[in-house]
Amino acid sequence: MIPKVTYGSRVRGLLEYLWGPGKAEEHVDPHLVAGYDDVALLAPERRERDGGGWSLEELAARLDAPQIAAGERGVRQYVWQCSLSLPAQEGQLDDATWGRIASRFVQEMGFTGDAERAGCRWIAVRHGLSAKGNDHVHLVVTLATEDGAPVWLRQDKRRSQQVADLLEDEFGLGKWTPGRTGATKRPELNRPEVDRARHSGQAPDRELLRRQVRAALAGAGSEAEWVARMKGAGLLVAARTAAKDPNQVVGYAVALRPAGVGKPTWYAGRSLDGDLSLPQVRKRWPEAERPSAGQWKAADSTESNLRGEDRMAVWRSSAAALEAISGRLAGMAPDSPQWPAVARASAELLARVAAATEPSGQGPMSRAADALARAAAPPRRAPAPAASSVARELGRVADALLVAGHARDGGEAAVLLAVVVQAARLVVALAELRAAQQQAHAAGAAAAAAAYLMPLLQSGAPLVDQVHVPNQGGPPQRPVHTVPGPVRPRVDPNVERDPQR
Repeated sequence: MIPKVTYGSRVRGLLEYLWGPGKAEEHVDPHLVAGYDDVALLAPERRERDGGGWSLEELAARLDAPQIAAGERGVRQYVWQCSLSLPAQEGQLDDATWGRIASRFVQEMGFTGDAERAGCRWIAVRHGLSAKGNDHVHLVVTLATEDGAPVWLRQDKRRSQQVADLLEDEFGLGKWTPGRTGATKRPELNRPEVDRARHSGQAPDRELLRRQVRAALAGAGSEAEWVARMKGAGLLVAARTAAKDPNQVVGYAVALRPAGVGKPTWYAGRSLDGDLSLPQVRKRWPEAERPSAGQWKAADSTESNLRGEDRMAVWRSSAAALEAISGRLAGMAPDSPQWPAVARASAELLARVAAATEPSGQGPMSRAADALARAAAPPRRAPAPAASSVARELGRVADALLVAGHARDGGEAAVLLAVVVQAARLVVALAELRAAQQQAHAAGAAAAAAAYLMPLLQSGAPLVDQVHVPNQGGPPQRPVHTVPGPVRPRVDPNVERDPQR
């Protein structure tokens, strides 16, 4: 469960949003599921005039009353709003369950008061799935107690994460957010990115770049080689240099090549994912000499010229290697020191497979790659993982897949599909290992990755035409994805962003 806290100064404006159509017409059934008083008494009525809107005046006045009583003592940004969202694979809860979750959440946050202090007024609003398919509820709290005393918050965002973790256990919900356990964080998509992706029918640029940068890391033996691979994948790459030394690289940004005369949209590595910042990436080669800005600019990679039969031979050997690695993982102890390196190498390999089979960035392999990367997310201050023979083998497979490239026709696609199936089995093995380690959030993210790929492993599932074959001649096009979807609805950890007007 993912909490997202925002603040505002107008209750009425927030209520108008919550009972309005929403940014993507997703507010199909706005209604209260819990509150500081009987829901039947608090619920606004629908107007029969004025287009059938809602009469929000009384509810807004009820919520505002303690703040009015507080007067000049009151908190300026007194409207506290928190959306509690479930990743899509969790499914949907009923109103009664959401009501209990909301009541427990405000209680644990301290908003309901105690024997020494009066409580705040609050409501919980539910109105259907978000634009990303997440079941969620919105909590609105006014930061003044019933007797007019202001409520000053401290570290409430951190506390909301802790309470969400507690309620996941209490209500038997999955744990899907490794960042809560000290792992590097993944920045959320913003509303303009989501809207652009929805209108274009394509994956957001940030998601495409995240997978391409991670895929370029798979098997890379040096920083310069990684930069060359990013450029070889068609990305624009720019080094950020130190203020006192223009030849010292201290960061980087990447962008997709724009269509036509458009301008590229640049993303810093750390804005793609926490473990893709340059300091985190450089932990892979701690003893290596850092390439200069000139070397970053000059880095380049050569394209593969393998013949069709050679490509298919690479894919067959890669599938066999992945099958053997999955067998080795089954015997790996949960406390093995190889685990961090194996987890990272597996996430990068899956990103490489996704790049080869789903150039559009849409489909179960791409979503599984994103989920597995969160399962492998390292602690923010963790040193480089210990060396691992399994991780090295995964890197060699990734290198081979990079050389082989994309399938050129249906016959090649059928052979490449064997790699996809073995990669799916590898992810399932990793999910089981992560669960055995009793690291709940990472295990949940790995299980989400496995769920996306289960259709590929089901008996009788169609296995032909599931790998994308790019158009021949001319620049590569972003294709329509044809791989069957996951068993459950798609995962997206990003919570709907709700403006307070």
